[in-house]
Amino acid sequence: MAERRIVIVGSFSTGKTTLAEELARELRLPLLPETAREVVELGFKLDKDANAETETLIFLKQYNNEISTPEFVGDRSLIDAMAYAGWVLDNQPRRKENALWEECEELAERSLRTNYSDVFYLPIEFPIVADGLRPMDPEFQQEIDQRILRLLETHSIAYKTVKGSVEERLDQIGSHLDGRR
Repeated sequence: MAERRIVIVGSFSTGKTTLAEELARELRLPLLPETAREVVELGFKLDKDANAETETLIFLKQYNNEISTPEFVGDRSLIDAMAYAGWVLDNQPRRKENALWEECEELAERSLRTNYSDVFYLPIEFPIVADGLRPMDPEFQQEIDQRILRLLETHSIAYKTVKGSVEERLDQIGSHLDGRR
């Protein structure tokens, strides 16, 4: 059987973590650590307050998490890291440190289409839930969502959109995975 490297992608506050935890338990696969939370615990700022160095650290930690195990479920991916970093770098003056991020982009471009066995996209369906990590900004949430969709298209990454409750999403994912066997 092929390795299962499953990621849930989408903007913040779309239910990725809840779904990934349930899916990992059902499939008995390791759940990748949530890189953004690890970086915050180190004292870095996220999203609109991040910089090229922070985005590079997030990318490298995510990349390292993904290559550290042959199979996994992840509530984040290099796709998410690239979407947030793209926003940060597009909305800040160019600095020489941006070269750090550009190296990450080159690394990602060589492996994005083959890095994951299954990609499940969660559209924005619910109001933002305050988690102390992400901003309560629907426009920013929408911008990240659009960036994720553009990355999926630009890199020709096959994905399945899943919607509804956690149970409905799990059923859709299960049907997709069963159909691939």
